Amino acid sequence: MSALRKTIRDRLGRIYANTTPAWAYNPTMLAIRNGLLLALPLVMAGSIALLLNNLPVPAYQQAMESLFGPGWRTFGATVWNGTFGVLALLMLYSISQHLTLHHNQQHPLEPISPIITALVSFACLVIITPAADGAGLAAKWTGAGGLFVSIVTALLATRLFLALARSRFLHFSLYAEGADSAIPQAFSCLAPGIATIFVFAFIRLFFDAFTGSSVHQALHDLILYPFSLFQDALGTSAAYVLICQLLWFVGIHGANVLDPVTHQFYELASQENLAALAVGLPMPHTITKLFLDVFVYMGGAGSSLCLLAALLIASRNNGSRKLAQISLLPGVFNINELLLFGLPVILNPVFLIPFILVPLVLACSSYLVIYLGIVPGPSIIVDWTTPPIISGYIATGSMLGSLLQCFNLVLGTAIYIPFVRLSDRIKANRLKTAMSGLMEVACGNTVSLSGKKCLDREDEIGTLARALASDLQTALRTGVGLCLEYQPQINHITGRVIGAEALVRWRHPAYGPIPAPVMVAVSEDGDFIGPLGEWVLNEACAERRRWHDKGLDDAFEISVNVSVLQLDDVMLPRKIDACLKKHDLPPYMLGIEVTESVALAPDTIHNQTLHAIHRLGIGVSIDDFGMGHSSLLYLKHFPVSTLKIDKVLSKDVENDHTCAEIITTIVDLCHTLHVDIVVEFIENQEQITLLRELGCHIFQGYFFSKPLPGEQLLDYANRTNAQADAASAWALPHAT
Repeated sequence: MSALRKTIRDRLGRIYANTTPAWAYNPTMLAIRNGLLLALPLVMAGSIALLLNNLPVPAYQQAMESLFGPGWRTFGATVWNGTFGVLALLMLYSISQHLTLHHNQQHPLEPISPIITALVSFACLVIITPAADGAGLAAKWTGAGGLFVSIVTALLATRLFLALARSRFLHFSLYAEGADSAIPQAFSCLAPGIATIFVFAFIRLFFDAFTGSSVHQALHDLILYPFSLFQDALGTSAAYVLICQLLWFVGIHGANVLDPVTHQFYELASQENLAALAVGLPMPHTITKLFLDVFVYMGGAGSSLCLLAALLIASRNNGSRKLAQISLLPGVFNINELLLFGLPVILNPVFLIPFILVPLVLACSSYLVIYLGIVPGPSIIVDWTTPPIISGYIATGSMLGSLLQCFNLVLGTAIYIPFVRLSDRIKANRLKTAMSGLMEVACGNTVSLSGKKCLDREDEIGTLARALASDLQTALRTGVGLCLEYQPQINHITGRVIGAEALVRWRHPAYGPIPAPVMVAVSEDGDFIGPLGEWVLNEACAERRRWHDKGLDDAFEISVNVSVLQLDDVMLPRKIDACLKKHDLPPYMLGIEVTESVALAPDTIHNQTLHAIHRLGIGVSIDDFGMGHSSLLYLKHFPVSTLKIDKVLSKDVENDHTCAEIITTIVDLCHTLHVDIVVEFIENQEQITLLRELGCHIFQGYFFSKPLPGEQLLDYANRTNAQADAASAWALPHAT
């Protein structure tokens, strides 16, 4: 069995490997998936209400009725109506909004209001949705039953509206001095909105005239048509399971849509079985609604309890495992909407095959053992929320029914496991791609019209950035996952460690180590770079105090990175001074490295803040000099004590004569102005030899040491300095 699962997983991996980008990053699929995920709070509330109303415990039902009266289910029904009952409408709004935001990102100079787009889509859905008794929308189409039509309407209406809105022929501009900015925007969308709504009105008229029914009803009738082609019970059952699963996969409540088939074939079969048993005859039907509920749909559509077990057993994705844990309780009672919408299973190509295959396989295996007389057929009606194992025993009156359910659960779980692992691999690849893209964005200088690098992007990068921003704020409040490491700086003339740069590290519980540039970018976009910087400053000063107490040289300077945006805070010098006093540190033990995400401006608050920090006796360094916005004019306007030459110059100095010339120019100027130079990203002896010839002697990089935790840095500094002092003491008498 393990070899078979491996073969299936490998082949599916090859099949999906080439198709992953097409659907995983497609704006349409992202909009649908995000809509499903954003509906999770509603799905959760609706699932809880459904469970409370249908918990299959007689004592519970009686207690609730005695406490709250015969109408005690009204509360749960009200919650259901406000969640699952309007799910189609909420999905439409969410999809329209996401597609519009993606459009605005692609066309930043021609933004369209997401609210206007959603309202137009909503109007289109109302037009094609049949009314209930001549007034209001029919409730059966506003919930899960109308979800598929709602999704299609949102996609078509939004795409059409956005395309028309970009047309110069339909674009009207309204300029009015002092007018509300919303008025010109609404006026420019007037003609595209009307045209889109009229298109859907014609669609409604077309269906009324040529089919005599609504779009919803026509789709409903089309779904039921295949059952007229089957005359035998087995073919009908296979079609029933297949179509039910396909409906659920595209977001349509399969059981509701197929209710006429359920009544025509399976409920009547159950009644005939009961009538036969009443007169002592064998049951004429094997496949009944009770058969499907007890032995096939364990945990809900797609035999979801098998999927839950597969996730808990095989998934290494923390998000998927957490969702499975949350979904387990309602899943035991055959309520699976939380899993279907949260994973999601709906419209997820990875789970299409097992979602259809598992119920078909379980139906065949159960039919076979009952047909052979190994297990008695189900003959006692049980409530649909009765947990598996219990329901098997009650329905058949035999432990063999429970054993068959156990076998089916194991079989279904084994089928799901390769797809769960494949899903993990795809999620890991998507995360890797998104993180790589986010890293590129974070290190770049491009910002949106709102001045943000990543948080307002409507793609995988933006989604990941927003998740990281929220989690980083939590980490700052709790301190969990955050730490500092320190990379030593070496004076190559003396051989001593003269300082270290404090580098913040964050190990995310789900995503693993997060690169520092990403942390800086999301914290700057999220306007909490200040708290992050203060946390780093406090931790670094506390560590320097510990080093001092353990005898580290007083001349050893610990450098802390400060974002340019932090320099907007006029209170920053006072905060730094307060932190030094809190840990009883003299100012010369601390250095500030300015990390640029935007250019430093000489005539702004940045200059005042840096001079105030310098007056405290704290050294000021310009980090990553040689890239980004950095300029030699900084040496004129700002109190710079050190320049740190970036890797774009130091890594290529051996092979690029231009880099060597630039470094020579910087060195000559800095020596004239009495500014120290630290060269970063030193990786080999050849770099050091050449850079020493160019006039550099303070280095930082992996050639000497990777960033180290506090205790390890202290050991490294003491050991290196002791060796340097010993070598110096040996060299002096020999030199004389």
